[in-house]
Amino acid sequence: MTLGDRAIELALEARRQRRALFIFIAVVALLLVFCAVVGFRMLTPPPKTLLVGRVADFADGQPHRISVPKLELSSLITRRDATLSEDTVFVRHASDGSWVALLGVDTLSGCFLYWDATVDVFQDVNCQGSRYTIDGKYIDGLNTGEQPQNMARLVVEVREDQVFVRDERVRER
Repeated sequence: MTLGDRAIELALEARRQRRALFIFIAVVALLLVFCAVVGFRMLTPPPKTLLVGRVADFADGQPHRISVPKLELSSLITRRDATLSEDTVFVRHASDGSWVALLGVDTLSGCFLYWDATVDVFQDVNCQGSRYTIDGKYIDGLNTGEQPQNMARLVVEVREDQVFVRDERVRER
């Protein structure tokens, strides 16, 4: 073996070692990303999912008042009474086939809202007199001068004739 052949052999060996080192670093980086994603998902609990009834229970298209254990979402309402252990959710199956679930707590005052079927509005009868449409859009009644907000809309899932509401706000588009 000549000196030139030996130099070529050493260069090829160095190239193989660099390639193996690069592959090793890439695999370790992918493994770290995988562990970080899995660890984050394990440490972050999924939103609570609550069974609210069967599909047939909502055939009339009207909001149905359902008492549920206190939701994480309601704790984001600053004036919400933290000592209360229950929340109210209004669920309805709209005529267009969509599902609507609204947190029955006024987003500004923290007071419970009630469905008034005679005038087709949600009303805050105890605090600021806020009123909302059947879809949770603010109408009027706010007497504090604060910026009005719509009702918090929750994610609805329908599985095998069962209706579930997730303790998660619908992402606005």
